[in-house]
Amino acid sequence: MTTRRTPTVSVIIPNWNCAPWLPEAMSSLLRQSSPPQEIIIIDDGSKDNSVAWLNAFAAQHPQVTLLSGERGGVSAARMKGLAVATGDFVYFMDADDFVSTDLFADFRRVQARHDDLDLFCFGAKMFFDLPAAQRQYQSIHQRHVSGLMPGGSASLRTLIQHQSAHRVVWSSIISRRLIDQLQLQFLPIQNHEDAPFMFALYMQARSFYCTSQSYYYKRFMLTSLSQSTRDFSWIKNYFIARGSSEQFLRDHQLPLDEALLDDYYQTVMQGCLSQIRYNHVKVPPEWLPQVNQVVRKVLQRSARHKLLWYCPTVWRGLQACRNRIGRYSARR
Repeated sequence: MTTRRTPTVSVIIPNWNCAPWLPEAMSSLLRQSSPPQEIIIIDDGSKDNSVAWLNAFAAQHPQVTLLSGERGGVSAARMKGLAVATGDFVYFMDADDFVSTDLFADFRRVQARHDDLDLFCFGAKMFFDLPAAQRQYQSIHQRHVSGLMPGGSASLRTLIQHQSAHRVVWSSIISRRLIDQLQLQFLPIQNHEDAPFMFALYMQARSFYCTSQSYYYKRFMLTSLSQSTRDFSWIKNYFIARGSSEQFLRDHQLPLDEALLDDYYQTVMQGCLSQIRYNHVKVPPEWLPQVNQVVRKVLQRSARHKLLWYCPTVWRGLQACRNRIGRYSARR
């Protein structure tokens, strides 16, 4: 009887000025009950004391590799890490977050039962940047579908219907074989760069496994790039990301399924309307036809966004009331 080889895992972590949060992130990896073989940290031109801390950390832990360079953005940093990673599976993590200590052990237990597994998909919990004793964790990016599924459009539709088709790479451990087979790269943009990457993986995986368990802990900060971007680049990057998914379908001779793409990117499309109305983002004239098409599609589906679009003042008032009620309920 032959013994199956345990798959190796490389964790890839871009870092940019995350010195205050690195100890918690790294501790969560060192305390894994089934640890990753590699932890690859790519410093992306930090101006704080990250590099000094990471150099000392890497000197103490032989499984840690530190790469440094000029500021190039999260996508370029991830690709640098991927270029040197040797694991059978890779996991992309953010430097200001942390993971449950049984993440990789549970992944390996599932993978041992399913030879053709390409994705291990899970949920997350969000917390405000407070001391650990003061935190309250809120479930986000949950997987409401559990079990093994084949890759492809039918399974992706099932995930979408159950609000489980998450577009962020930290919600999955990914087969390196599949990344190489599809020659995937992260787009050089600062928002939505994960979405086309995950779309391709869902579509072409031999199989993926979803669990309702939350393993990722996401730190919420208003200063993060995903929260602080308040200009047209947020909207423009949606079109770039979606265009990349469309090109992926063409390149792999798959149907250009506009309905599937609308469903997959629906939350981002809604975000475009919020950027325009709530954050007063101005749309350049040359982009108006494309933006108007997105507006029409979203308003056909969402009464809430009709209110935002046509009565933004009323919408803001209702949002403020909702937030006050939420704060009052939390104190009770």
